[in-house]
Amino acid sequence: MIFRGCTPIISAAAMRSLDNETKLFNTRNNGFGSYGEGSEAGAMTAIEAGYVLMKEAGAALFERVKEILGGRRDVIEANHSHVAVFVGGGNNGGDGLVLATRLIEEGIPCTVYSLAKPETFKNEARMAFEDFKANRGKLIYVNGNLPKAPHFDLVVDCMLGNGTSGELRPAFAQVVEAINSWGIPVLAADAPTGFDSLEHHRGEVCIKASETMLFGLPRLDAFTSEGSEVFGKVKVAQLHYPLELIQKFDENLYLADESFIPELLPLRNESGEKRSQGTAMIIAGSGNMTGAAFLCTKAALRSGAGLITLATPKAILPILQSKLVEPVFCGLGDKNCDIISVSHILQLQERAKHQSAIAIGPGLGTDPETQDAIRVFLTGLNVPVVIDADAINACGSAFFCIQGGPTQAIITPHKREWERNFGPLPTNENFYPEYLRNFAKQFNIVILLKGSPTYVALPDGKVFVIPARNSGMAKGGSGDVLTGIIASLLAQGLTTGDAAVLGALLHQKAGRLTRKDLGAYSMLPSDVIDHLHLAFG
Repeated sequence: MIFRGCTPIISAAAMRSLDNETKLFNTRNNGFGSYGEGSEAGAMTAIEAGYVLMKEAGAALFERVKEILGGRRDVIEANHSHVAVFVGGGNNGGDGLVLATRLIEEGIPCTVYSLAKPETFKNEARMAFEDFKANRGKLIYVNGNLPKAPHFDLVVDCMLGNGTSGELRPAFAQVVEAINSWGIPVLAADAPTGFDSLEHHRGEVCIKASETMLFGLPRLDAFTSEGSEVFGKVKVAQLHYPLELIQKFDENLYLADESFIPELLPLRNESGEKRSQGTAMIIAGSGNMTGAAFLCTKAALRSGAGLITLATPKAILPILQSKLVEPVFCGLGDKNCDIISVSHILQLQERAKHQSAIAIGPGLGTDPETQDAIRVFLTGLNVPVVIDADAINACGSAFFCIQGGPTQAIITPHKREWERNFGPLPTNENFYPEYLRNFAKQFNIVILLKGSPTYVALPDGKVFVIPARNSGMAKGGSGDVLTGIIASLLAQGLTTGDAAVLGALLHQKAGRLTRKDLGAYSMLPSDVIDHLHLAFG
């Protein structure tokens, strides 16, 4: 798998260590060398090197504040925009002081509230404060009530960042409650004040940011179910860290976003016939669930494979043939058969010989005969396969522990399916990656855990986080669409890991575009299929 430039996700503790080692690295290398910030008199001190990083973080905040306020200076002036910056006494507060200095230099009105007395600023934060003072900046020490109805257009939270541990002290809690009551957009720096980055949970009192800017590398907290409600929209500001140090703190956990779609797309054979573009068989559907077979097959057809075969019980074949005209159909059993069974195995195996990939599970049902058939079919299968829905339920964890299972498999459970078949997930989502990594290694399969975010764990130990929050996709049939996309990508020659990551990204992007057109309430999984062509770009 090649993810050039794929951003590692690291813990808050690792981020602090990376900061410290970068400072030391740059003191040993005459400052920042090619970055243009080295001291003319010789090597930097660690504090000077730290201040260079702090100025980068503050500059990134400044650029984002300008964008939020309208971008151009004349627009900001015409709107009479005013920014409130809240700082604490640590390095997060220093980032805020750098921001405030840049705002003053740009002529953008700002009011700076400090929860620390000026004499308590140390090291890099002290340097930031001295520059702030030199630009005639003034701090308002928060030692009482804040205005009840302020006229700010934006609040920037630089009080604690990743430094929060446990519940907030009363002075901080009072300020946080006041800010939340204002109803003004909040841009948080590194983490909203009140979110515990060590225990990975939000406190009873916590800033509810509309957006959070992470510095350097992303942290998982910003994308989990627990964190996303207070981090809001997330942006990552790249800072100048030496590549060798980033690699040192690489925890085999990566952020995958839509920008990677072009890199992962399979190459098209422009002169090849249909089979050269890949062949996939979808094994899906039963008497009560024709829709799952339809959605999975339609999504596969829209995702690039040259030939799709739908294997489904013969009783529901007329319904599906009336809705789909492009696939090849493989009717199982007689005209009264509405489930697959062991008696269909030879027919399925013969068809499987001619496939580049297979998807099995959507809408198959939980009849014991069907579950037996699924297990028998998968045993010894050497064609790449996506195992979804009722096929996961038929297998459970015991099946994947035995010898002779499928050699190239992706399983795509949502959280309830996972816990039903494999046991409880960790109570804290920050431990999902390591937990899923161990299962993927043990079973030698790719695990795609659907949710917000989606996790993709590979047998080689890599785990990819695909951040997305779209309630419009939380509807029956969405998973069937994803399975069809992945099966089609597998058929075109992608590895199981690449197909899982790319499939999830395409599904997410198509869902985002569908929501933009139809809204979260009205969009349907079939609408997502109709937007797939836009996701492929």
